[in-house]
Amino acid sequence: MSQSVNRAVAVVGVGAVLPDAPDAPTFWRNVRNGRYSISDVPAGRWDPSLYFDTDPKAPDKLYSKIGGWVTDWQWDPLAWRLPIPPKVSDSMDRTHIWSVVAAREALLDYGYPDKQLDGDRTAVVLGNAMGGDRHYETALRIYTPEYTRELAGAPSFSALDSAVRAAILDELKGRLGDVFPEITEDTMPGELANITAGRIANLFDFHGPNFVTDAACASALAGMDAAIEGLEQGDYDAVLTGGVDANMSASTFVKFCKIGALSATGTRPYGEGADGFVMGEGTAVFLLKRLEDAEQSGDHIYAVIRGLAGSSDGRGKGITAPNPVGQKFAVKRAWENAGSKPDSASFMEGHGTSTRVGDVVEVESLSEVFSSLGMAKGSLPLGSVKSNIGHLKAAAGAAGMLKTVMALNDKVLPPSLNAERTNPNIDFENSPLFVNTELQEWKASAGQVRQAGVSAFGFGGTNFHVVLEEYIPGRIRTNDSKVSYSLVGPDTEDRSLVDTKNPLRGALVVGGSSSDDVAAKLRQIGQDAHAGRAPAVEPPAQADLRAEVRVAIDFGDADDLVSKIDRALAALDGDNDAAWQLLANQGVFRGSGSTGQLAFLYTGQGSQYVNMLDTLRHSEPIVAATFAEADAVM
Repeated sequence: MSQSVNRAVAVVGVGAVLPDAPDAPTFWRNVRNGRYSISDVPAGRWDPSLYFDTDPKAPDKLYSKIGGWVTDWQWDPLAWRLPIPPKVSDSMDRTHIWSVVAAREALLDYGYPDKQLDGDRTAVVLGNAMGGDRHYETALRIYTPEYTRELAGAPSFSALDSAVRAAILDELKGRLGDVFPEITEDTMPGELANITAGRIANLFDFHGPNFVTDAACASALAGMDAAIEGLEQGDYDAVLTGGVDANMSASTFVKFCKIGALSATGTRPYGEGADGFVMGEGTAVFLLKRLEDAEQSGDHIYAVIRGLAGSSDGRGKGITAPNPVGQKFAVKRAWENAGSKPDSASFMEGHGTSTRVGDVVEVESLSEVFSSLGMAKGSLPLGSVKSNIGHLKAAAGAAGMLKTVMALNDKVLPPSLNAERTNPNIDFENSPLFVNTELQEWKASAGQVRQAGVSAFGFGGTNFHVVLEEYIPGRIRTNDSKVSYSLVGPDTEDRSLVDTKNPLRGALVVGGSSSDDVAAKLRQIGQDAHAGRAPAVEPPAQADLRAEVRVAIDFGDADDLVSKIDRALAALDGDNDAAWQLLANQGVFRGSGSTGQLAFLYTGQGSQYVNMLDTLRHSEPIVAATFAEADAVM
């Protein structure tokens, strides 16, 4: 079977600005080490004493003031030769600044500008839902006449001397002007969410499409879905994508507190005592290329995106209540797009918000999907990066992606925090899932590829799920916008992906339960060949490759095949080992029992000739990548 090339997309560069992490390597080190990056609102953001009240029902007040805050990042555009004047920089929202920083890191990680990247064929697609905090601040300044009008109309104020009233109004305007940003020609471009992507394209002179997607807490994966579609359609050859969120204003805290969504005590996805989510902020950006392009360029590939899908909850309990129906649709569709069943997963990065209802619904949905495929209880590790840095809202999926991409690259399972004692409302005892709370090696059995799922579910009933797998050079073949694969496994025909690229010439494999069974099949094929109908040049069937008795014949055309089948039938009839040894030199082979491992065999000294491996280099990406690495070293 085959699927379109959009499900073989390589992650070739990463960048991030996240709580306690000014860059992607620091973030990954924090996650591996189980760092908890939740704290009170930092000085300089807003004064919690103005808004805080322990009573959740107090009007216009917040009961939670903790979050995953970004307090450290490098920003020096002039030193980086980015054309951003200081006045423009001063008017930029943190969403813009962090996105540029993370995009630059992802490009540098890829090797740009020393490594070629066609700017005319590079796009920028980011997820963002509410912009940042700056547009709230500028709006407060603009609304100054509203405040002064209401003050002027207050009876107690009107009773004051006119000179005093005028002085108070002037002082109020002055103080508000000092606190809130000045409105200039740079204000609107500096705070609009859609210009976040445009600013990156502008600074790095990229001419592919740039835009922002809004799918609430699933915005980053929604953007990635659109980004991959553009790669698939050939609209561009590389894309910077991910998510950014810097919306941590007091007003956002108050509004979430009014629906009881926030925790005042901490983030503990899937853990005992989960009482709401903790907001976080930051960005994670990925540079993506089609897999065949990345392999041809010899790029470092962190992981491969194999499938991504979305869904809507449809009619449910309410517009903000999670619906298991929609979540299951997203998960199933993503794995179908990947060409795998979900039981191929060996890690699940969940949405895991730490809310009372959300975690229960999510695990129940995942358990239903995986249990229906016969996965053993307690066999699938589950985690949530929100246990480290909180819920990044629009950027939540990007943070989960970054964690999982790095885990696949390093082949380790990072710990999920604060779930040593799991949520008693979640039936983990009868679920295939268990919360992984320790750093451990990501083990894989022989022939198994490490695959993982990442979920992001958004306010309003929008769900996305992405399937990732470790990069194994040469495992996935691409040809004319198609990726070919077969699904095989020790107990089932659909357990793991094995390359089935078409052979260079006829490669007939006939299998059966006995020599007589194989001989009967060969006679039928021989009759067709006598009539000039040779089998198609295509990969052998897995059933034949795994049969108890097998005959393999290398052939060029129908006449060649007829001659070799006749000799194979004679050798089968005589059961002569010596005959089979002679036939092996002619491209006719017999096998029985279990199959062995496959490897390239290179001849010894004395037989080399110029360009002898050129054909192999063009047909085998692992060879091309090895040559590219050798060239770089030399």
